[in-house]
Amino acid sequence: MARELPPQEVPVATWTYRLVRWIFGTVLAIFFQEIDVVGKENVPASGPVIFVGNHPNQFVDGMMMFSQSPRDIFMLIAASSVKNYALEGFFAKLQKAVPVYRREDSAFSGEGAVRFEASGEETWKAMMEKGAPSFANQGIKVGDQLSIPLDNPVTVDDENYFKDVRVTISDINSDGVAQVSVCTEYHAVSSLVELDGMTSKFKVFPKLDQSKAYEAIFSVLARGDCIGVFPEGGSSDWTQLRKLKVGVAYIALSLKKKYRGLPVTIIPCGLNYISGHRFRSKSLIEFGSPLVISSLLVDRFISGDKSAVELLTDQINTKLHDVTLNIPPCISGMLNISPFESREIIATARRLYQPPTVQLPVEKYLELNRRLANGFSKISDEPKVEKLLGDIREYNIDLQHRSSEALFN
Repeated sequence: MARELPPQEVPVATWTYRLVRWIFGTVLAIFFQEIDVVGKENVPASGPVIFVGNHPNQFVDGMMMFSQSPRDIFMLIAASSVKNYALEGFFAKLQKAVPVYRREDSAFSGEGAVRFEASGEETWKAMMEKGAPSFANQGIKVGDQLSIPLDNPVTVDDENYFKDVRVTISDINSDGVAQVSVCTEYHAVSSLVELDGMTSKFKVFPKLDQSKAYEAIFSVLARGDCIGVFPEGGSSDWTQLRKLKVGVAYIALSLKKKYRGLPVTIIPCGLNYISGHRFRSKSLIEFGSPLVISSLLVDRFISGDKSAVELLTDQINTKLHDVTLNIPPCISGMLNISPFESREIIATARRLYQPPTVQLPVEKYLELNRRLANGFSKISDEPKVEKLLGDIREYNIDLQHRSSEALFN
């Protein structure tokens, strides 16, 4: 049984909402030298819209999407942020953000160790070791997830790194033996490591009853308003999009199931900071081409086909990649450097390629960076590419040394 959550207020745009939107816009205008907003024409003038954005900065991103959107927008925010950060929680309440409770925020460490035995194709039995409290005595229920730590992180598709394996409990019999399967919505693959015979300590990510939050979100969208969400699930300064959570797709498909005739549009929102988050730097917020949910996908969801949620999540991921800068891992792997340094190398390559007399708008900077990163990745097997990027790296290091010498001389 899912854990019940507090009731949710259906948000409306009050005077405090307008005030916070003005405050955020003013603060950002002071912090950034330039904020370019492109793609406003892609946002429908009316009707329900779900804005989905990348999340490189925990505090700036929400302010940016909220204040720069051409439509009123109600943000979804992690309930833990409202609780743990006084200032963020204060403004979240004023701007009528909808708090969302996550499994991670209610996680707890299990007592003892759990042992796994294969019981079928991609299913396992999970049993507590002798002397440890049973699942029931630890408050562990059907629908909960068990997180098994990994000694060495596992890489999937050279993009996603996992430090744990998550399994979902589908049944617990009278003997206290649980039936589990790998949580593919977390890993995107059916197995990371061999679980058969493994014994390990674990954490519990309890299943939560999100119905109250969904009803508040549905009410906003059904009346033709907009919500904003960061489907990566948390902020990260990685140079690539992380694996998207399926919650956004589930919300969109559930809304279409409840209101079949309601035209719901998903708008990708790329948040790009040219020089990180440095004061008086430049930024670009790009609203990409709209994603309209196909009736075929809705029919599959209504029929109980769970893959419909994953397919829509993949479509959202593709749209977000179109409006963000993602540095392929092969570039950092080629030189054995951090992803952040590889991003600087791409930016320098763009500056060297661009004639000094040519001034480009911010969106062209990002487009050139994308093309260079994608181009280098496609010919990464060529020895001359590794040499070129290595030379650019040495050039960056030399510039940094010269800058430091000039500062102290």
